[in-house]
Amino acid sequence: MRRVHAVVVPALAGVLVALTGCSATSVDSGTLADWQQQQDRVAEANPGVLGVLVSNIDAGEQAPQEVEPGVRLQFPASQPVDHLEFSCFGNGQMRAVIRTATDTGSRDTTVGAMRCRDSPHRIAVPDDPPAAIDSVACSAFDSDRTSTWRLVVIGQAQPSG
Repeated sequence: MRRVHAVVVPALAGVLVALTGCSATSVDSGTLADWQQQQDRVAEANPGVLGVLVSNIDAGEQAPQEVEPGVRLQFPASQPVDHLEFSCFGNGQMRAVIRTATDTGSRDTTVGAMRCRDSPHRIAVPDDPPAAIDSVACSAFDSDRTSTWRLVVIGQAQPSG
């Protein structure tokens, strides 16, 4: 079976934009860039990584039902996913809504407050019944400060043969 890697590793000039503006808390762009590069190296070194979703977030509160999964990764073919890893930059905390889609439908999972300094946070993929994932979407919310988050999609180990 051919293994497809749909890695969406952020290009600093593309997906990620400098964290500036009217936020109450400023972000040190040099420290953020170092964190992003370190996260990229870890993801690129892991052969199980199927994809990486990345986005910026401003501080603010929001109810989970108001959150639409904003960053989405569509695989060219369904992929067996083992788990997800959520990381965020800095010393803040945030929550997330993650949507996984299969050929039989989609499921939203709301993840409680995650402290950035304790990253990465392992998130189980709903597997009742086990199914290959067609897409993963994520949107962080309830961040207590301006930050950047990443969701790494880790595939299931494939038997060698």
